[in-house]
Amino acid sequence: MSESTQSTKLAGWALGAAKSDLPEDVHQYVRNSIRDTVGCILAGANEDATRSAARLAARRAIDAEALALVLGTAAHAHDFDDVQVPTLVHPSCVIVPTALALAREYRAAPMYAAIAAGQETSLRVGTALLNADGTNSMLFERGFHPTPICTTIGAAITAGLVIGLSEAELAHAVGIAGSLASGILEANRTGGTIKPFHAGWSSAAGIRAAYAAQCGLTGPPTAIEGRFGLLHAFGGAELAARPLGDPTSEGWLLPGTFTKPYPTNGFTHPAIEVAVQLREQGARAEELAKLVVGVARQVLPTIAEPRQAKLRPNTPYHARFSGPVTVALALRGGGGLGLALADFPDELLADAELLSLAERIEVVGDDWASDRFPERLSATGEFTSHTGARLHTKVAVSRGGPERPLTEAEHRAKFDANATGVLPAASVSALAELLAAERGAAVDSLVDLVLAAFPECA
Repeated sequence: MSESTQSTKLAGWALGAAKSDLPEDVHQYVRNSIRDTVGCILAGANEDATRSAARLAARRAIDAEALALVLGTAAHAHDFDDVQVPTLVHPSCVIVPTALALAREYRAAPMYAAIAAGQETSLRVGTALLNADGTNSMLFERGFHPTPICTTIGAAITAGLVIGLSEAELAHAVGIAGSLASGILEANRTGGTIKPFHAGWSSAAGIRAAYAAQCGLTGPPTAIEGRFGLLHAFGGAELAARPLGDPTSEGWLLPGTFTKPYPTNGFTHPAIEVAVQLREQGARAEELAKLVVGVARQVLPTIAEPRQAKLRPNTPYHARFSGPVTVALALRGGGGLGLALADFPDELLADAELLSLAERIEVVGDDWASDRFPERLSATGEFTSHTGARLHTKVAVSRGGPERPLTEAEHRAKFDANATGVLPAASVSALAELLAAERGAAVDSLVDLVLAAFPECA
């Protein structure tokens, strides 16, 4: 590739980033995202989608692609991994497994820079695929899953940097990855275990794209911006000319990503916080006559509509996308940082008391929260008791983002809760200590400890 295109510019920037010191806020985000993602991988190790991915991987020799397939699926199995709004891209559930899968073979690679470059690339592709006013993902509007579409490109960047591609090869890897990016969201609506598998597929596809470029396969130079390129194909003609931009001159997007305190869809988080704050004011589930939670109108199709489907979700996994059910759980008093994985047992939907409580919770559009979206995820709440007493609260900005980041203790608590019971206590402690290091853990030092949860892949 001799002409200057989005792919060549992206490859040039990524190689430059790999040879430079990361900005401190970016380095710290990568450090925290590795810990967060490893915890999510362990928490998802025994989920149905992960076990299916592991059986599929074990049908052939376990190589980096097979490992990435399994680890990526596990990382996204609970929807507890980090996310950027409004792109709806979950960068780390794909990019961190990509690095982990390659770490044993490429121990000397610039892993933190490779992870950061892949994460940032994913967010920039997602940003280029927003609607005209920047408030919603065109991928989501068209039924595509933003995470696999965008992170396949990011994973190719990460894998390419780890295995040492040249600038020309890395640009081809981007072009190849554009043909491998895929994923539809119908499972969110009607069920299926495929959605977490998207993350594993994208991680493996990024590695395959990088290896293919190393073996001489070439991609179209205009895979991003061309007439039949990624932006035009997935977003429409009006988006094709959008530049991905340059983090060096414009600043990195990555530190604006949210680390989730709750294992639910991110749009439910301010509503969950409403319930947590109301409990702190003395509200109790058994006293509830009616709770009205106001959220941004833009999120209603995800967490509140159609109402009957949100009151009776198909599975405990789909309950994590229900405003009424997640708020009801938090109002009863959840675990962890306010709501935990243990609050979503297999028998959740047989809990008649919970479902009755959810029916008394209305999630509606609110002008104030709508005006603040997408820069801030906000919510209001009005609790009315059986006696007619009222309590009010307001959540200005959701936890886990740059304005209200999780503390070191909260990061550790989330990791411990995710990992406990999956690995022996000594292994959990060893991993936690490695991941808590001030400058972060060496990625290759984590792999064997993590893979103990995946005997098919060890």
